[in-house]
Amino acid sequence: MTNLLAGATIVKSTSDLFNEIIPLGRLIHMVNQKKDRLLNDYLSPFDITATQFKVLCSIRCQVCITPVELKKVLSVDLGALTRMLDRLVCKGWIERHPNPHDKRGILVQLTTEGKALIEQCHQLVGQDLHQELTKNLSADEVATLEYLLKKVLP
Repeated sequence: MTNLLAGATIVKSTSDLFNEIIPLGRLIHMVNQKKDRLLNDYLSPFDITATQFKVLCSIRCQVCITPVELKKVLSVDLGALTRMLDRLVCKGWIERHPNPHDKRGILVQLTTEGKALIEQCHQLVGQDLHQELTKNLSADEVATLEYLLKKVLP
């Protein structure tokens, strides 16, 4: 058995290759995952997930938005987004309206309940999440990190 393994080539997984080629991408991904885990923890009393929160925040920023525009903002699959919007409608947090500029299209906007929820979540999460994510950094390091991340973005 040892002889068979001695000549075998070890094939690395796609994620291992990606991490070797783009280690910064892996770190950014890991920080994003940590942020989402924390966000889920903070939001659980409101029965809302981090993903749902992002969708509601994106709608809030635009007031009224088409699903296609929302898909672009969030960089998600339109099918998955449609299912998410269905869940948010069922929870009473968003509503769909006909798009007056496109007979086949719809517009999505927050309901009164959705607006109230997103405001509560913002108050709860905003500062606490930032402090938790940056607790091991000095104020100067936080400022440098923000500066560098903004430079990476277009």
